[in-house]
Amino acid sequence: MDLEELNKSQIVLLTMLVSFVTSIATGIVTVSLIEEAPSDVTRVVQRVVERTVETVTPETQQATVITREKTIIVKEADLIAAAIADNKSKIVSLVNAATGAFVSLGVFVETNGIFAVDAAQILEGVSYALDLGGEALVPVEMVYEGGARQIALFEAEEGVRAGVESVTPSEVSIQLGQTVVAFIGGGSITQGIVTDLGDGGSIGTSIASDKIAPGAPLINVDGAVVGISTGASRELNSNAFAPIRAAFAQVESIRSPEEETATTTEEIVSE
Repeated sequence: MDLEELNKSQIVLLTMLVSFVTSIATGIVTVSLIEEAPSDVTRVVQRVVERTVETVTPETQQATVITREKTIIVKEADLIAAAIADNKSKIVSLVNAATGAFVSLGVFVETNGIFAVDAAQILEGVSYALDLGGEALVPVEMVYEGGARQIALFEAEEGVRAGVESVTPSEVSIQLGQTVVAFIGGGSITQGIVTDLGDGGSIGTSIASDKIAPGAPLINVDGAVVGISTGASRELNSNAFAPIRAAFAQVESIRSPEEETATTTEEIVSE
């Protein structure tokens, strides 16, 4: 049959058929391309946000509440950018006080100036300082040598503590496949995923080992610090991190004796 002999109804039906076949073919091609694409390209985080848009309350009628639900798709890249911005000012560099040579990255784990670094980089008899980007280095004192996880704790002098903001530990368990970001010094970062959860809480990642600086903090996309690179973690796996919660636990153990002493002193004075 010649197309020119078709009436209007037949032309409409033919057009619908062609559109239907085209949509099916497009869907098949799209699914195939998505399945072949790398996981980093297709990975997004979806979050549902419920909002009450408006409330109508007529004087003579019963109040009516109109609620609309809206789904907002947040790109993982945006979450990572926000997490980096939130933690960038909390990361410091420990240097040799005499030479100014870089020793380890570190993060403040308490607002009174205590920060965690890689204990494997600390040498006996050497004085250390914080390089906060100013003209002068800030003297520091070691308050914990590192233990089995080799997370050493230093305390900055009192003048620095006023502007210190400590990092936030993660309240959510780490999961395999989670995206994580490591700070590697000089304002640079490197990204990977959690590939292994070892005994004792060590965190294996897909981050290239040659990009991990001593003391490099590891954060998740929510902006919480989950790990720190130490000599002990690198012995287990060159791209593994020690759990940062060990540093927070040690801070509590350091402060507890002081609190007990203060309480005892108050009781003696009151008697």
